[in-house]
Amino acid sequence: MTPSRLDATGHVLLRIARLLLGAGADSAHVHQRIETLAGQLGIEVQFFTGSERLLLMIASEGTYRTRVGHALGVMGIDAGRLVAVDEVVTALGAGRLDVEAADARLAEIEAHRSGYPDWIVVLAVAATAAALARLFGAAWPVVGAAFGAGLVNALVRLWLGRRGVLPAAVAALTACASGACAILPLRLTGDDPTLALVAAGMILVPGVPLINGIRDLVQGHAAIGLGRLANGIVVVLAIATGLSLASLIGGAAIPVSLQTANLPIGWDVLFATVCALGYALVFGAPLRAIPPILLCGALAHGLRTTVMALGGDIALGTLLGAFAAGLMASQVASRVAAPWTVFVFPAVVAMVPGSYAFRAMIGGLQLMRPGAENTVALLTATASALIGALVLTTAIAIGLLVASALHAVPLRRT
Repeated sequence: MTPSRLDATGHVLLRIARLLLGAGADSAHVHQRIETLAGQLGIEVQFFTGSERLLLMIASEGTYRTRVGHALGVMGIDAGRLVAVDEVVTALGAGRLDVEAADARLAEIEAHRSGYPDWIVVLAVAATAAALARLFGAAWPVVGAAFGAGLVNALVRLWLGRRGVLPAAVAALTACASGACAILPLRLTGDDPTLALVAAGMILVPGVPLINGIRDLVQGHAAIGLGRLANGIVVVLAIATGLSLASLIGGAAIPVSLQTANLPIGWDVLFATVCALGYALVFGAPLRAIPPILLCGALAHGLRTTVMALGGDIALGTLLGAFAAGLMASQVASRVAAPWTVFVFPAVVAMVPGSYAFRAMIGGLQLMRPGAENTVALLTATASALIGALVLTTAIAIGLLVASALHAVPLRRT
């Protein structure tokens, strides 16, 4: 392979890796895809993932090159982009695309974010917020307020995102605006707005980066794993700040300690399915992927609720729910031309303990205030929420890791 050809190939490999990481793939998957593709192209590679940039060392017939990729940027979730990039990787490895054609296709994918029309995304966010509030056991007036808060949430986030506002600032401003809109209507009815506020914050929580951060750490990719977790924590802190401002505006506070009742299993599965549908649309999942996503979402949340109804711990239920959803997603991915993460992430994000995380942050902000309110009870509630957030997020990540390890073919494909 000529030096210029080797340079072009290295450029494409780095672009594939950056797009996969930005669209929601974990580091182990990206390493596997790059190394497998390099073997199919007849070159040797050493690939390194850092917290900010990627490094690729390539060799072919005595010619060596080292390339540093562009900055990674924000790493969220774009299921449609994951599918599109995976198709390019498969075609390139099979010889149906050459390097130049693959690069052109990747440029198109990068320039045009996949997804659905804005009005569908707005309605999906609103329905997800309402379904989350109902899963928490909220009364119907509160569910209606959560739906309205979700509408405001989606509109503000779209408006700010298109103006290049930093993600943490988008989270804070959106949480403040949607939180205030959740509180104000309920002041007329006299209903407690706590669960509407929680739902308004939950749909902003960066669940996929947090899960992937833990998966990266477990799999030995510490730099990028810590980077993802740090970014996720900053966004959660921004959400907590925005909700605190909304509480001041509306005159209603989110308690650091919050007990919610589980719904009967039938209703739980129904609203978990609505959440999975909402997240699937927000994440830009292809239409063919939506039915399996709904099944995975119903299975994951329904199993968790069943375990808790039988006296099990929420951490155990979350672990088993994520594991079951991961197995189902792997089975589907082995039969459908799409990565398994496309099916599993929209299904499990509703179980991400976002309310624990920003309640812990709110508790921390309250502890900073001098006075009688800084009691042992507040400290205990804050620590409990923080530990709950860590344990439950880890349970989801471990459940997915075990599921992928037990299903070798989907692990190689995705």
